[in-house]
Amino acid sequence: MKHSRLLLASALCLLLASCATTPPPSRLASEWYEIGNGWYDLGKWDKAGAAYAKAIALDPDLVGASFNMARALVESGDYDAALGAVDRALQPDPKNVRALSLKAYIFYKRGDAKSAVKAYDAVLLLDPYAPDAVYNAALLRDAAGDSAGAAADLERLLSVKADDSGALALYARILAKLERKEEAIAAFERLRGLSKASADDLEKLGMLYEDGRNYASAIDAYAAATAADPKRAAAWFALARLKLADAEDGKGGLEALGKALDSGFSDKAAAAALLASPALVERDAVIAALKAKGLAE
Repeated sequence: MKHSRLLLASALCLLLASCATTPPPSRLASEWYEIGNGWYDLGKWDKAGAAYAKAIALDPDLVGASFNMARALVESGDYDAALGAVDRALQPDPKNVRALSLKAYIFYKRGDAKSAVKAYDAVLLLDPYAPDAVYNAALLRDAAGDSAGAAADLERLLSVKADDSGALALYARILAKLERKEEAIAAFERLRGLSKASADDLEKLGMLYEDGRNYASAIDAYAAATAADPKRAAAWFALARLKLADAEDGKGGLEALGKALDSGFSDKAAAAALLASPALVERDAVIAALKAKGLAE
């Protein structure tokens, strides 16, 4: 923040000095551009936009000013004006990947997902491995119901950037949605190997293992989810359910059940399903714990 303020102060001083000597418009434009950058770094979007506008008025060919003005306008929520600014930035270079990506993002922020995907596709034609474009396009495709297309985009990116944890996490979730369970498990485990798996990712991994009746691996994944987020009630309950009804670990299961209830677990249907399990151990203690929270009769 101090650095941004110093840059802004320096730019203002330069501008004042320039005004005294009447420099050429291009130099004044550059100075207003730097002032805009200073305001942008401080999060003063309106002031940044006003400075960029002065720079553009002095030098319409100053592409950086149009690009950054579009960014400032996005931050301030003026998406229509942002589109106009980014289009000006694209005029001298219609294949500018950064500007096209920004245009796609503006469409997304404006709520026009179809135009956003079209713009991201234009980016991907120029750079099929642009990480942000691939990720954002995949998000939008998945939301629009084209999960297979989203997975294909992410596969392409991960083939050359296997350690992109954001893309890998999204890929794993989409694979799970597509019922490509073995591939989803492999993707979640890769994410886990990078130490980038969130509690949500680990819980999803546990569910996939449980669906495949790999209870030991499911217990391990649920335990990892609760370690990542000790207040994750659903993961604690899943851990308790497996220990009590499948692993015959009464002590560990009751401990996990207590953690689930202390964390606010309140799913009566899940509690009833647990009590209906014929292999349930420590049944009386389980019933007592559930009754105490109003989850059993």
